[in-house]
Parts: sequence; structure tokens; C-alpha cells
Amino acid sequence: MAGRPVAPASQAPDRDGAAPNVVARVSKWADDHLRLVRNISTVMAIAGIMLLLRSIRMTSKFTSSSDIPVEFIRKNVKLRGRLRRITENGLEIEHVPITLPIITSWKKEPCGVLLVKLAGVELTETGKVWLQKELKPSQLLWFQLLAKENSALTCYLLVNKPFYCTEEVKSKDCCKRLGITG
Repeated sequence: MAGRPVAPASQAPDRDGAAPNVVARVSKWADDHLRLVRNISTVMAIAGIMLLLRSIRMTSKFTSSSDIPVEFIRKNVKLRGRLRRITENGLEIEHVPITLPIITSWKKEPCGVLLVKLAGVELTETGKVWLQKELKPSQLLWFQLLAKENSALTCYLLVNKPFYCTEEVKSKDCCKRLGITG
């Protein structure tokens, strides 16, 4: 039985009788290997996000004031840290960066503390005692960067404290109006 000659499978003619172009070949390959294409694009997206986070240094642990980028101070970025101790020079705070579960499992964190001076406050001995009473060791604090002087950072200190009435405050109007008793 004589029939029409069969064209090779790799060069099937399209409706114009021409061989398929490169875009059609790549599209067919991508359709045939869809799972691989999806996995590659997912890996590339994750790598891009990790590079972005690394470039803006949000996951970096700062151990000295010289590590902190100038842009962070110019933009008054808020950082998180744990109070280590209160000295006559200011607060020694260990920076606690944003953590990503996958990265932090194998990433070794450097040790070091940042010297933080409170903006607009001259720390006297009485003030140091008051701070030691109000702030607990290893307490999580937020500090907003304002300036860098030598090895010290001038910052606003932000502390999350629960609102409750103490014995001294119970008699005040604010607690009565809010209905808080303690």
C-alpha cells in the first residue's frame, strides 16, 4: 500500500509547511517537563527572596555599632534586642535579628552587644537604679536608631509592658474609668 511519506517526528510541518521554530520547541519541552519547570521557578524565587533579605540585612545580627548600615540610622529603623546589663555608659543590648527557620538552623550567630544610650537622657546613678528596677535581664526590647556616636548608639527605647494597676495607681481616676481593679 503506497501512502504519503511520513515526515520525521522532530520536524513536523505546521500549517504553513515550515519546520517549527525555537519558541514552539521550548514551549513543547516545558509542557512535557512541567514539574521540573515549576520546581526550578520555585527554587529561583526562594533564592531571590533570600538574596533580598540578605542585601537589606534584616536577618543579620549586629554585634557592634559599626556593623549597622548608615541607611538604618538615617531611616530610624527599629531593632529588637535582649537587655544584657545596665552600665554607667548606657544599656548593653544583644541584637536579636529576624529569624528564618531554614537559615538559622545552620547559621552560626556571632556574639556581641551594642551600647545603647537613651536619647535625651543623662544616665545618673539614680536613673541607673530606676532602670535596673524597671527592666529585667534578658528582657526583649525594641530600640529605634537615631544616631551613632563613636561606639555607642543613641536610641529611643520601646518596652512592651502590660497595663495593670499597682497599689500606687489603683486610686487614680484612669483605672477607675477603665474598670481595672487589681
